[in-house]
Amino acid sequence: MLPLRNSLRTKILPAVLLLIVVALSSVISILAIEVFHRLKAPYRTLGGAQELPQFRRGAPDKLSAFVVDPDFGFRPILGSGNYTRFGTLANDYSETKRPGVVRLLFIGDSVTRRGQIVEALRAQYGSQHYEYWNAGVESFNTVQEVAYYKRFNRPIQPDHVILTFHLNDFETTPVAFREADGTLVVYAPNWPIQRLNPWLFRHSYTYRYWLGLLSPRKAARSEIIEQVRDSLADLSRGIARDNARLTVLVLPILRPLNDWKPEYREYRRLILEMLESLRIRHFDLLTPLKEALADGVIVTENGDDLFWHPSRDAAYYFAKYLRIQQLLEGIDAP
Repeated sequence: MLPLRNSLRTKILPAVLLLIVVALSSVISILAIEVFHRLKAPYRTLGGAQELPQFRRGAPDKLSAFVVDPDFGFRPILGSGNYTRFGTLANDYSETKRPGVVRLLFIGDSVTRRGQIVEALRAQYGSQHYEYWNAGVESFNTVQEVAYYKRFNRPIQPDHVILTFHLNDFETTPVAFREADGTLVVYAPNWPIQRLNPWLFRHSYTYRYWLGLLSPRKAARSEIIEQVRDSLADLSRGIARDNARLTVLVLPILRPLNDWKPEYREYRRLILEMLESLRIRHFDLLTPLKEALADGVIVTENGDDLFWHPSRDAAYYFAKYLRIQQLLEGIDAP
C-alpha cells in the first residue's frame, strides 16, 4: 500500500500546487487590474453602464444639493433650499387646496425642472384657476420619477399630473454613491437595478466588465424598456385611484426628424405604442416642433448641443399646441 500512497501523493501534490499557483495568479491579476483602473481611469464603466458625469463635475443646478437614496439612486435634499418636503420646487402656494383651483403637478427630468414648458403653459392658461407645481429633477428618468411621485409628490393631492417623457428616459434606477471626498458619482447601468449588486458595481471594475459581457445589450435594453412600461402602468393606476388625471407629453429631440439618431426614432415609436397600449392620455410634441422649425425659431436653450432642452420660444409653440389640444380642459376643480 505504501508505494501506492506515494504514487498518488506524487501525482496529486503537483496538481494541487498548480491549482494554487493558478488561483494566486488570477487573484494577483485581478488585483492588478483593479489597482490600474483606480489610478488611471477611476470612472470607467467597461460596458456595464454609462456615467452621468455632470454630477461628478458639479450639478447643473448650483443651488440644489443631492443625496444618495437607494429608492432613486440620488435625489434632491428636500425641505430646504430649492425643494419642498413634497419634492417640488419651492413656490408660494398653500399646502391646503383652494376651492375652485386645479392643482397641476409637473414631473420629469431637467426639461421639467428648468420650467420652460411649465411657464409657457402658465402664460397660456393663467394662474386664476390653476396652480403649477414643478417636481422636475435634473437627470431623473421615468422609473425614478414614478418612485419619487409615490413617495413625495402624491401627498399634495394633484388634480392633474403631467409627465414629460424625454426620449432618453428609457433607463433604470441609477447606481449612485459618494467618494471619500464627498464627490457624487452616478451611473446609468445597462441592466435593471434589481439585476445588479450596487456594492460590487461601486468597488469592482472586474464586476463592471463582467456585466458588460454577461449578455447582449439588446436583451438588457428590453428589460429596462419593460421596467419603464411597468412604472408608467403603476403611475396610471395610482393616479386613477386618486381620481386625478394623468397626461404624458412626449418630448422630441429638438432637431428635424431626419437628423435624429436611429435609436431616438425607435424610442419615439416605442413610447407612443406603449402609451397607446396602456391607454394613457398623451400628446406628441413633434408636431409643434416641426412648426417652430419651419418658422425659423431657435428651439434649444443656449449652449445645448444635445438638442434636449427647449428654448422659451419652442416652449411657446408647445404650449400653444397643447392649448389647442385642450390639455387642461375637462378637469373639475375641487
